[in-house]
Amino acid sequence: MIDISKAISALDSNAQFVVTGHPSNEAEYKANVKFISGADENGSAIFKDTQDFTWSEVSAKQTELQAEYDAEEWK
Repeated sequence: MIDISKAISALDSNAQFVVTGHPSNEAEYKANVKFISGADENGSAIFKDTQDFTWSEVSAKQTELQAEYDAEEWK
């Protein structure tokens, strides 16, 4: 199964984010995926107030990647 992290990374290989759990819908995505904008003077992550990608974008990419994986799995 292709997870949310792989889908986000496929959308932007430089994206910095933290995923908690396994979001499977928009509400879980908004609650459990935090994008990082930088670090404070102590090196702790500073999280953005917004998402870099919508749930629709991420779930569509996840579906696309899963289809590609499934098509190649027989090899």
